[in-house]
Formats: sequence, C-alpha cells, structure tokens
Amino acid sequence: MNSGSEKKLSMGELMALNRPVQTAQPTPPPTVREPTPPPEVHPTKEEWEEMMEYLDSLNYLTSVQITELKKISESLAQLPTRAQMDELLKVVKRLEQMAEQAGKPKEKRFSLPSIRLPRLHLPEWDWPTAITILMSLAVLFLMWWVWAGNWNSLSLLGL
Repeated sequence: MNSGSEKKLSMGELMALNRPVQTAQPTPPPTVREPTPPPEVHPTKEEWEEMMEYLDSLNYLTSVQITELKKISESLAQLPTRAQMDELLKVVKRLEQMAEQAGKPKEKRFSLPSIRLPRLHLPEWDWPTAITILMSLAVLFLMWWVWAGNWNSLSLLGL
C-alpha cells in the first residue's frame, strides 16, 4: 500500500495513522441511579366531578352511536345481495335492448316466404310422338264439334 508521500508502509503502520485521536481523560462509567417514585397525585373534588361529567357525556354519546349503528345494520340487511344486484343488472340490460329495438322497427320485420308453384317438367318427346298427339287432339276436337252440332239439331226438333 502506498501513502500520500509515495512511501511504502505496512498495514500496521497505516492502521496506526488512521486511528482516531484519544482524549487524555477517559470518561467515567455512568452511575446507576435508582428511579425515584413519582409523587402521588390525587384529583381534587372539582376535578373528580368534571371527570364524572365527561364520563357521563361519553356514555350518552356511545349509547347514541350504538342505536345509530343498529339502525344502519337493519337498513343494510334490507339492501339486495350481490347475486340479486347481478340479476337486476341483467334484467335492466335486456330492457334496454328491447327499448332500442322498439325504436328501430325495420330491424324486426317478419315476412312469409314467397310461395312458388311447382315447375312442371314435361318429358322430352320426339317428333313422331308429338305429331301423333296433335292429330289425336284434332280428331277429338272434330268429334266434339260434330256431336255438339247433332245435339243442337236434336234439341230443335224437340226430342
């Protein structure tokens, strides 16, 4: 280790240099004194009456506070519980949603589905079948026309 003057000193010498300076007279050890008991102090009659008045007023105020606390605890018992409050909140939210929806009637429309008639799919015919059916219909029409004419002529005869 180096000192400030670049001399090499041993550890013991450095510790001796850094020791605090001691005073010439050592301090005497403290003497142990026995505690003296405090003098007994008794209240006077006026002080005693004043303390009794304080105690009476304190007793009255505590009784008033007790009755008020009982009233408060009874009123707290009438308040809804947490579960009841949660259920009330759900009901209120549902009512709010219903009120919003009532203000917007277009959102809640109901319409019947459109009714469509079934589509008829005719079988595919070839030309000879179509011509045969048309000729059959023409023969039936002719027979009906002739029969209607015969019926009219018979009705004119009075039969």
